Amino acid sequence: MIKDIDVGKDDLVKYFDSKIFDILNDPEQRTLKNKYLSVVFWDISGFANLCNKLVDEPFAITKLLKLYFQEANDIIHRYDGIIDKFIGDGVMAYFGYSSNEKQEIASHTINAALDLREKFEDIKLYWSTKFVDKSISLDDVYLKCGIHIGNVLFGLLETKFRNQITLVGTNVNFASRLEGIAEKNQIIVSKEMIDLIGNRYYFDTITHDIHAYGKTEVFNIKGKRE
Repeated sequence: MIKDIDVGKDDLVKYFDSKIFDILNDPEQRTLKNKYLSVVFWDISGFANLCNKLVDEPFAITKLLKLYFQEANDIIHRYDGIIDKFIGDGVMAYFGYSSNEKQEIASHTINAALDLREKFEDIKLYWSTKFVDKSISLDDVYLKCGIHIGNVLFGLLETKFRNQITLVGTNVNFASRLEGIAEKNQIIVSKEMIDLIGNRYYFDTITHDIHAYGKTEVFNIKGKRE
């Protein structure tokens, strides 16, 4: 017979973002509604090949993910973001839940992406020297990111067997598409982001043929302006 398990908030926040706990406790906050948020997807490119190289060192792979997810958690929370989920070697997060200032939301989002991109390079170096037995190249292992901002449907999505606080809509899908076209270390953002705070960052303009959206101008964030 399985004994009852006493699970408190401190335990639950290890399974979903701590801010979600507060939303779940408030019926008004968890009701599905339109919300203006920025949506971010990150992914480690080259991760599958890395796993193949280290097929005999699975614990080294899990250590890399732990370091990466922990840093993502810290940086996202530093900029008042919320983690929606970890997806394999990817992260989905959103910013602006507690703010109505569109420029602030956009700025926090891009700054978080810049910080995580920089930190990921440190993670790779530390991990490869501390937790990997064999000599491997990490030149093809890098972080890529896609960011979009706009109205989404946010709240508690309920099914028969599982419920989840999440966000859905075309703007979520477009953010995922932007991550999909990002290349080595790129942070690809939409025109809506650039229109809000483009004067604060150096960026390149790129035209991509995005599936289901056609030829679209997107923007690669290179860094902050002084």
